[in-house]
Amino acid sequence: MARVLIVCVAGVSGTFLARRIRALDAELQPVVVPLDSVPEEAAHCDAVLVAPQLAERLDSVRILVGEAPVGLLPPTAFGADGASAAVAQARELLAAASYRGTPIPETKE
Repeated sequence: MARVLIVCVAGVSGTFLARRIRALDAELQPVVVPLDSVPEEAAHCDAVLVAPQLAERLDSVRILVGEAPVGLLPPTAFGADGASAAVAQARELLAAASYRGTPIPETKE
């Protein structure tokens, strides 16, 4: 199960999004956190999705989470059909992180 932080301002819309993500993909464990809780939660996450209201803080979030991949959610993610886009984005971030961690085989010349 992949733990995905959803970083938002107050957590209300993020909580609804997290419920819809869980319903679509049981392998994702979305956890809603406000920006000031990111440092404590960063060590325990596999990917981070940032609410569009925090777009100007995206670089700060990247610094706080270190190696975890970070993506900015589109404004539509919090709408009725937005959870599928959030799931797809989380899966893309997780795949990219997995790919980055794959060692490149050495070749003999």
